[in-house]
Amino acid sequence: MKRLSVGIVGFGFMGRTHYGVWKKRRDARVTCVCDSNLAQITAKARGNLDVADNSALPPNVRVYADFDRMLAEERLDVADITLPTPLHAPMAIKALERGINVLCEKPMAVDAKTCDRMLAAERKSNGRLMIAQCVRYWPEYRVLREYISSGRYGKVIAADFTRFAPAPAWNRGGRSWFLDETQSGGVALDMHLHDTDEIHYLFGMPKSVTSTAHQHMDGWTDFISTTYGYPDKVVTSSSSWAMSPSFVWESGFRVVCEKAVVVANSHAPSPLVVYPEKGKPFSPKLPKASGYETEIGMFAAWIAGDANAEPVLAQSARDSVAIVDAERRSAKTGRSVRLGKSGHRMAAST
Repeated sequence: MKRLSVGIVGFGFMGRTHYGVWKKRRDARVTCVCDSNLAQITAKARGNLDVADNSALPPNVRVYADFDRMLAEERLDVADITLPTPLHAPMAIKALERGINVLCEKPMAVDAKTCDRMLAAERKSNGRLMIAQCVRYWPEYRVLREYISSGRYGKVIAADFTRFAPAPAWNRGGRSWFLDETQSGGVALDMHLHDTDEIHYLFGMPKSVTSTAHQHMDGWTDFISTTYGYPDKVVTSSSSWAMSPSFVWESGFRVVCEKAVVVANSHAPSPLVVYPEKGKPFSPKLPKASGYETEIGMFAAWIAGDANAEPVLAQSARDSVAIVDAERRSAKTGRSVRLGKSGHRMAAST
């Protein structure tokens, strides 16, 4: 069996998280990593989850500070891009132009227009492009999706998704690029996108979005709340970077179906609970693999030609960014923004 040659581009928290998953796979090997800041190669990485692999790189993993040099010297099957958002498009396009398959961290790019450039590069390439929208593969969300697609508890009546955290500790002064919304998209594109993408994946492209937001005293958005326009259900989502530093990151959802309510809360002893119309509440068995493991496994299966693979297609991820673009416009203008019909819709009885 030929093993995939993987190069990880960006070796911070997400780079080390992906590295930890790739190195466990028998069908792949990390042959090189690249980071313009070589201090990152040996630094300990921390994020909102304790999932980064902080072990030392083995000596057979080559280290680069220059992406172009890595592309020129290595024979890669996969470029795994875990860089800051503004670098996603240029780096992904360079790899695709060489026929390399690309797994690119979310958000796909700073706006839908930039995503379109990445789509154009993929169309011309022998490589494939997948966006790492990990929540699609998170165990609680996978179970929810099975309930909805099977119609087990009837149609969805209403759904609310939430994601709350302090502003990243290294950014609380408001001086980092991360809180420069022209580069990162701020809380709407970096964090809120997770739930917007899940809503898009579950229910298709909404007809409209109506958003409100709060501005931090330093000028960046620290809270956004959106109502998504669907004709047969009420769907809302809120995300915040306004939480105090002592608050522990929290995410979840409450989905009201005709015959049950399904609730997820990352703080709860049981992360997923079903409250059926008849009978007692119960906690369903969740898939054991983490969202990151399933995500990378799905990508590997997809580029290997597995017809059963369920990748996050770049077009679908692009349309999720377009929804967030509309949410940001709605929050700024105080008006609803209508959307087109493009986008992925899960085959579902919703």
